[in-house]
Amino acid sequence: MKSLGLGIESDLGNVNLVAVATNRVCRELGLDESRAGQIELCVAEAATNAIRHAYQGQPGHLVEVRLSASHDELQVEVIDRGTPMPLKHQQALLKGSKPFDVPPADLRSLAEGGRGLQIIFELMDKVSYVSGEANNRLIMTKRLPANSTMS
Repeated sequence: MKSLGLGIESDLGNVNLVAVATNRVCRELGLDESRAGQIELCVAEAATNAIRHAYQGQPGHLVEVRLSASHDELQVEVIDRGTPMPLKHQQALLKGSKPFDVPPADLRSLAEGGRGLQIIFELMDKVSYVSGEANNRLIMTKRLPANSTMS
């Protein structure tokens, strides 16, 4: 198993750094541009939500992204130590809220705000959320293609 940990300060200006780094890791693992872009988008949405909601937009806090790849899947965790996600948002994340009438390749064209959890739900193969005393963890899993470099 290969793994990598990244951390950014809770400033929306830093989200792109961790998103682009995630995309590059995905490409190194053998994912095509489309799948790598989908995972990049999910990381950007999750990190943005952590900053806006868990930390109420306050800088100076840590948002971690951990990537772990096995031969058949990539697991991405976005971790914060702020306010846990409300139950209704957890349900939307785990069960979906309303499907989009937009092809996955065009999800970047959607207006910003309120769609991040649905985007994550639709693009990832598996999603879970765990909140404990120490932190909150959004865990997203994507199956890797048979021709990935992890095979």
